Amino acid sequence: MSPEFELLSFKNVEYTYPCSQHPAVQNLTLRIPKHQRCAIIGRNGCGKTTLFRLANGLYRPKRGRIEWQGKPLNYDRKSLNQLRQKVGLVFQNPEQQLVATTVEEDISYGLCNLGLPESEIAQRVQQTLLDFDLLNLADAPINYLSLGQKKRVSIADVMVLQPQLLLLDEPTAYLDPKQVQNFRTTLEKVHSRGTTILLATHNLDFVEAWADWVFVMDSGEIVLEGTPETVFNQSQQIQELGLGVPLIVTALNAIQDELTLNQLTPLSAEQLQKIRQRIRQL
Repeated sequence: MSPEFELLSFKNVEYTYPCSQHPAVQNLTLRIPKHQRCAIIGRNGCGKTTLFRLANGLYRPKRGRIEWQGKPLNYDRKSLNQLRQKVGLVFQNPEQQLVATTVEEDISYGLCNLGLPESEIAQRVQQTLLDFDLLNLADAPINYLSLGQKKRVSIADVMVLQPQLLLLDEPTAYLDPKQVQNFRTTLEKVHSRGTTILLATHNLDFVEAWADWVFVMDSGEIVLEGTPETVFNQSQQIQELGLGVPLIVTALNAIQDELTLNQLTPLSAEQLQKIRQRIRQL
């Protein structure tokens, strides 16, 4: 991947939490491509959340280097404030992120901290409320919102700052199927505006259907990456990592096995891809 197509990169990064004897991430090397929908998968404790907090400058690596558009991160207050306008992080639990009384106040909070003119704040907040279908909830108390609504507000809180990279930690956790579908629609709006997205999730079916690029993480480092088709075709390695495979992959493999068992011609790669696309559209 050429440097001009990289947004954020990690090079042999290591980070160890205070009072811990083992690194949370080690030898961590990855490059996040611009304008892509990326996902990180891995078991609990593999380092996904730590990676996100390093990417946002909340943590500073013990070793290695993190670069934003080819330049190493600086950790002074001014540089970190600038970084966090470009790299937005949405936590798994929205309660950790929502700080104001009402939806409108919460979305305006980050802009007020930037010291922007009131007229610009008002315009950007109203546009964000519209973009994320929150106009009817503008005056609603945060405490009265459903979990799905709170997650939508937490994404709006970040997107009002117009970041180039959006990081989402376990965004589909605790959401029902309808909420997951609504969340996917929200992500499509974000991505259509040119924002690169990187999310961490255990929802492999979501990843297979949504992502352009997948990173597989284990014991604090990237052990596999590629398109969803490439990654999930490594089914033995994926299952050895304790991750399982998406339902669509299991179904297609079962079809191939059945055809072989009945001495019929297996489906070609092109036919499998067409079936995969048709199922994604259902």
